[in-house]
Amino acid sequence: MRHALSDVVEVDEAFLGGVNNKEVIVIAAEKRGKATGRIRAKHIKSREGAEIQQFITETILPGSTIVSDRYKGYSAIVKKGYIHSLQKKPYSWEEVDGDDERLLPRVHRAVSLLKRWYYGTYQGRMDKQKLQSYLDEFVFRFNRRTSGNRGLLFRRMVEAAVNTTPKPH
Repeated sequence: MRHALSDVVEVDEAFLGGVNNKEVIVIAAEKRGKATGRIRAKHIKSREGAEIQQFITETILPGSTIVSDRYKGYSAIVKKGYIHSLQKKPYSWEEVDGDDERLLPRVHRAVSLLKRWYYGTYQGRMDKQKLQSYLDEFVFRFNRRTSGNRGLLFRRMVEAAVNTTPKPH
């Protein structure tokens, strides 16, 4: 079972895939000081607010601060017990540091790495019925990128395999 993200969490949507096969994903990244903590990602059918809000309630603890852009799909999340911090992309004439908080740096970095992994490893060719499994693999690898204990990594992988129902082809 995955532990929910907490405290300050950046959330955004992204498109994955080429011109004819774009899929929408929603991704959340914890803020841990200046670093990126754990992430979660989910393949969704559309950018509708209901799907994004369901993702948030499934993966983030109530009472946490949701940091997002000004997309209206996030507006009702406050009613579900979350604090919502709206961010805006600065105008071209505004002075901005490279890692400005308004740019959602953690979640955008995770999306950038996801896309590089997707196009590099899978050459942009994933079966969209299996896309969530690929996203789960990426999240697993990303969240353990700094782990110093390889034995614990193996144990977590075996636990995940035992707790997951088989999906025959």
